[in-house]
Amino acid sequence: AKEPKAVIKVDTINACFQPDKIGNPNGLQITYLKDNVTRNIFVYHDSSREIVEWFNSIRAAQLHYLKVAFPGATDAE
Repeated sequence: AKEPKAVIKVDTINACFQPDKIGNPNGLQITYLKDNVTRNIFVYHDSSREIVEWFNSIRAAQLHYLKVAFPGATDAE
């Protein structure tokens, strides 16, 4: 398929480590809203460094989105 299966908006995405739920020490749960329903994607990688980079990239994208949406807000807010 040439079309993506889903488009995830940055303002609805969340990521958290879930090694017990996934059964892998490097498991990550990505949660997002689609049609007012919470959806989950579970991913893992053999490299802990890679999964931490995914987590940090998602969080950095969220921070950038919030800085653009609210230019007068401080980092603490």
